[in-house]
Amino acid sequence: VRYEHFSEFGSTTNGKAALRYEITPDIALRGTVSSGFRAPTPGQVNSTRTSQGLDTTTLQLFTAGRLSVLNPVAIFFGAKPLKPEKSMNYSVGIAARSGGFSGSLDFYQIDVDDRFSTSPNFTVTPTIRAQLIAQGVPGADQLTSLSYFTNAFDTRTRGIDAVLSYRTRIGEGTLNLTTAWNYNHTKVTRFKTTDLSELSRINVESSLPKVAGNATIDYRRGRFDAMLRGRFFGSWTDAQFQDSKNLVQKFGARAFVDIAFGYRITDQVKLTVGAENLFDTYPDKATFQASRGLVYSRNAAYDTDGGLYYARLSLNF
Repeated sequence: VRYEHFSEFGSTTNGKAALRYEITPDIALRGTVSSGFRAPTPGQVNSTRTSQGLDTTTLQLFTAGRLSVLNPVAIFFGAKPLKPEKSMNYSVGIAARSGGFSGSLDFYQIDVDDRFSTSPNFTVTPTIRAQLIAQGVPGADQLTSLSYFTNAFDTRTRGIDAVLSYRTRIGEGTLNLTTAWNYNHTKVTRFKTTDLSELSRINVESSLPKVAGNATIDYRRGRFDAMLRGRFFGSWTDAQFQDSKNLVQKFGARAFVDIAFGYRITDQVKLTVGAENLFDTYPDKATFQASRGLVYSRNAAYDTDGGLYYARLSLNF
């Protein structure tokens, strides 16, 4: 149990309880219930920021401002003092082993209330611009829109983690097979229309793949080792703000293959040659990003640089 007091919002008490029960020496059940919080940072409460972007539809620059929640203009648009995010976490699972096999399967749910986000963008009128200039807000004379931090919404995340491995001897070497998979679904369960923009909702629910996993084959014999790995990422959606028309694009699933061969020349020197993304796989191209100098989305959950082929000499003294 943990108790804390913050000058910004008051006190908070949180705790965690965990249970593990061995059905047999090789099979165990486990479960956890815990609560948590995330306090608003001084920057989220007090800072003011301006940023520029290129509208890829009109090819015009736009200047967006994010005001402190204490700013009178932000309060006029509905800003309120920030409260902490609060979470409840539940998980239950099973772990087992038999011979060279071992594995685990866990189900979890995470409920988060009052999550932080930026509000929808409000158009800056000449009257509002004059107020911001009078307050000394940097770049206020060029602002076209403004927003502020807010406790905008609640979410529920449900997921499954599965891990399976197998270890065995083959000849004079050791073979390790490992696979790990995750399914993760986040849904906005409550929000105020005035507090949560549609872009924020899309980014919360869909900006990361719901399914991701990898499988690895690793073989070691004497001074030699080899690795083959497959990585998979499901589809995801990228949503970005711009003045005239917001950018929303869905990206398809992708799989990547990595491979490496290593040889320990001496106890201190090892040579490794390999490739990450062996087949030079790229994600979908980002729509309307060419005018920004981008071909692929910078928000991808995986690398977007194609194949990497390398030779590495490691020294250990």
